[in-house]
Amino acid sequence: MDGRVSIVGCENYAPETVEQAMDALFAPLDALSWVKPGMKIAVKANLVVAHGPEKAATPHPEVVCALCRRLTERGAEVIVGDSPGGPYRKPFLDAVYRATGMTQVTRTGARLNEDFGETEVRVPEGKVLPSFWCCDYLLKADAIIDLCKLKTHALMGYTGACKNMFGAITGTHKTEFHYRFPTHEAFASMLVDLCGFLKPRLSICDGVLAMEGNGPSYGDPRHVGVLLASFNPHALDLLAADLIGLGKDGVPTLAEAADRGLIPENARALSLFGDPEPFRVPDFKLQPPVDIRFWGLRSEWFHRLAKGMLVTRPKPDKTCVGCGKCVIGCPAKAITMVSGRPKIERNKCISCFCCGEFCPKGAMKAYEPFVGRLTRGKRTNGK
Repeated sequence: MDGRVSIVGCENYAPETVEQAMDALFAPLDALSWVKPGMKIAVKANLVVAHGPEKAATPHPEVVCALCRRLTERGAEVIVGDSPGGPYRKPFLDAVYRATGMTQVTRTGARLNEDFGETEVRVPEGKVLPSFWCCDYLLKADAIIDLCKLKTHALMGYTGACKNMFGAITGTHKTEFHYRFPTHEAFASMLVDLCGFLKPRLSICDGVLAMEGNGPSYGDPRHVGVLLASFNPHALDLLAADLIGLGKDGVPTLAEAADRGLIPENARALSLFGDPEPFRVPDFKLQPPVDIRFWGLRSEWFHRLAKGMLVTRPKPDKTCVGCGKCVIGCPAKAITMVSGRPKIERNKCISCFCCGEFCPKGAMKAYEPFVGRLTRGKRTNGK
């Protein structure tokens, strides 16, 4: 278990500020000592949605450029890419690259991924994941660098380095995985399997402008002013989640990683380079937990009643424009359009919140029933 995590302050995205912070971030880890001339390195950035950097849904282009510049200076061939939900095709990805500002990386000598091939790969060491369709640009790389964003997530509570690897699964194949792994525990186990197969050599988190609330695509920007790096993606996630008031019990991927011995039980047991205290945000607005299971109950009637009263679920708000993209993105086929509005069949809904990620207006919100709010109280940080 590698529990080393570097953490530094980065007040804003001014180029000189980011450059200095990146040097300070990498120095104690000697983070790029493994990079050799001629290596092909894939930077897997979290490009979940075609939003500008000010929305805090994706890593800021200045952070990506600072990383790419250091890699190309060492003689590496650098490819930046992702496969967000939607068609894994050039027109769609070009729109994402432009909106997120990723086109700027070409100034550093890096290039954007235009290889849209995919290959089915086996995961021999997977606990729950036997195989998946993987982006070829990642398979062809000598090493992967995982560049994530500090954000909330409707399904996993927090999204970071481990969840970022879900973008290795091509395009619309992702929706199938929500249906195949419908519980928190199963989905988290699949993500840890996926991350373990891809083995990112380095993980970096952009938390200068983080996202709170309705993440991972339509939450509210929140200044935290921090960058993190680690050779262990789960250790990075453990510290990043700790900064916003979450422990392993509040993030299913961290609970799974801890069960597998990949991280300690809490962030205090990590080997830190830098002081996390100035970057803690005690009032960070978290997502309500989206599910609770009643597997021990034999009464199907009571199970459904309890689920209806307690389980957080997607619900469109008044900003819905009736475009129907939530229907296309729903893996459980639980949504139909009725009089220009999405209607969700609650008995089919698996609370994966794919509808929220596909919604171009951010109209699909996580709604927690009143009884659920009463019984749960405030979400605990699991410390």
